Amino acid sequence: MTAENHSVKDSTSLHQLTFHIVDSAMGAGKSESLLDRARFNGGWGYIRYPEEVERLRRNGWKGEFKGERCIIFVSTIKERDERFVKELDMATPEKYPYNRSILDLIRSGRNIITTQALWSLFNEETIAAFRESDYLYTAFFDEVPPLFREVVGSGRRRDDFGELVTFGPADVKLMQQQEMLVNVKGQLRYNSKCEYDRRNSEHKVFDAVKNLSRSCNLYLYGTKNGKFTSIVAFVRKDLFDCFEQCWFFSYRTWNSILHKYCLLNDIRMEYYHIQDLRAMRNPGGKYVETYPEGMERLVILDDGNVNFGASLSKEWFKRARADSSGSLVKSLKGCFRSAYKIMKRHGVTSRTFMFTTFTDYRNLLQSDGRHFPTLKRFLPCNTKATNDYSDCTGVAYLCNRFFDVTCCNFLSQKAEETGNPDLKFDNDNYALSELLQFIWRSNVRVKESDKSVYVWVPDKRMRKLLQDFQTRALEKRDAVERFLLEEDRRTIEETREKRKSRELG
Repeated sequence: MTAENHSVKDSTSLHQLTFHIVDSAMGAGKSESLLDRARFNGGWGYIRYPEEVERLRRNGWKGEFKGERCIIFVSTIKERDERFVKELDMATPEKYPYNRSILDLIRSGRNIITTQALWSLFNEETIAAFRESDYLYTAFFDEVPPLFREVVGSGRRRDDFGELVTFGPADVKLMQQQEMLVNVKGQLRYNSKCEYDRRNSEHKVFDAVKNLSRSCNLYLYGTKNGKFTSIVAFVRKDLFDCFEQCWFFSYRTWNSILHKYCLLNDIRMEYYHIQDLRAMRNPGGKYVETYPEGMERLVILDDGNVNFGASLSKEWFKRARADSSGSLVKSLKGCFRSAYKIMKRHGVTSRTFMFTTFTDYRNLLQSDGRHFPTLKRFLPCNTKATNDYSDCTGVAYLCNRFFDVTCCNFLSQKAEETGNPDLKFDNDNYALSELLQFIWRSNVRVKESDKSVYVWVPDKRMRKLLQDFQTRALEKRDAVERFLLEEDRRTIEETREKRKSRELG
């Protein structure tokens, strides 16, 4: 029932970073457990023994110990303000530029709560602030933060803060011609001594590459005529290493991008599960696959009238949008009408229905509301951490999910170079995880409910992943729960015995 941890290389340093990963299914109480741990870490001062202080010094901490603090990263501003801020006495960055506001909070020793979008702006200046603080910070991540950054795409694109985040192939070629990036043993470093015409406004965009190098490790990928063709970026390991501890609260993290990041950076993974709203360490700290409650209430539509023959990938939607005859979209809408008609017979209405596809192509599924709901019932396919749709008993998932192809190819290349096949990215695990997260925004997350939830997944691959998982969950869930419960009882008993021995001795 457990999985072993394999690392790319053995660490010979005195300190090896450990990620504490609370991997439990949706609805198990991860957020409540996170809140409890934040209350514990936020403001308590602990006695630090000399050898422990020395370990912290070796790890780069320069402050004078005054106590413990924490910083929490959540998915959205709404979640931050409507849940965490209400329950915790914590500060949030109040003014722009927000990365400067965060630095002020760190230097003043505040407990902090912010979003993962802001986490993407952390860099060496943030690292220095945490290491120089007189308070030891523990980081709590509600869901896994962005670890991989897309750098090269079809053209330039900006993020939510207006900063450039992707460049086109021509930009990559120009970077090399101007010697802006230097290859150092497979990693790309920004060349601070490079000279390029800063009077040309087009060249100013490459300041974004310099900023990216402050927060990410950049790797070259692909070659053509002696030049690399793409850039792969992973956030720097020391963005995590500046914390006393790092805790992640998510689901199905084994074989995920978090797992691959740990292998790539020689980070230990210690796994936990939720039991009675407490995070309990798994046997040996190993991964255990757990299953959500409510799987028996899912009714997966599987009929010739609703299944779709083609893969609903981004490429299919791109072709459908370019199809002047409209036949591709028409066939998909026909399946949509049939699926929704079945759901209506079981009590699903436009108010209790939710659906998704790739956001860039959602307008292809525009409806007048007569045959299936309008775009008002659309949610982005990466939606997490919201209970606003818990009354929905009808769900449609119209996409076939794959992780970034450049990242997957890069990890496959690393797997071959290092002889570690575990580095290869598992796209099926990623697709299933994303699908489950979306479905669990619906009524299936409501433990008190006995309603059936009707799920339409027209793509064959995605539907089979869900069906196989449902079968596995119904067969194994009870056995896994008994196994973990027995281990938890043994752990609690051993802890009591150790405490009693100390008191007597």
